[in-house]
Amino acid sequence: MWSKLEEAFKEMKLPYSRQGSYSDTDELPESFFTFWNYDTPEGGFYDNEANRAVWVWYIYAYTRDPALLYSNLDGLIKILKEKGFAVEGRGRDIASGIEDYVGRYVVVRYIENYSEKEN
Repeated sequence: MWSKLEEAFKEMKLPYSRQGSYSDTDELPESFFTFWNYDTPEGGFYDNEANRAVWVWYIYAYTRDPALLYSNLDGLIKILKEKGFAVEGRGRDIASGIEDYVGRYVVVRYIENYSEKEN
C-alpha cells in the first residue's frame, strides 16, 4: 500500500519522509511532507481469514511559507482522493516544533481488498 501513497507524494513534487526522520541538525526543505502509518486493522473475516485491511495514515505538511500551507495540503488531498484514498476532512493545524515552520495534518485511509491483489 505504501506504493500508492508514494505515487501521490511524487505527483506533488515536494520532499517527503517518514515522520521523525529529520534530526535536529538536518537542513530542512522549504516545504515538505511527512507521514506515519498509524494503524492497519483487518476486517471482513470469513473462516477466520480477513479479506481486507484498512491502512490509516497521518500525513503532515510543513512549510516556512504560511501562504503555501493550505495549498500544499489541498493539492495532496486532491491527488489522494483521485487515487482512491478516503480523506478525513481538509486537515488540522499542528504545531511544527520547528522554528519558522508552520504545519497542518490530515488523516487518510485506504481499503486494501485482498481479493483484488495480483497473484
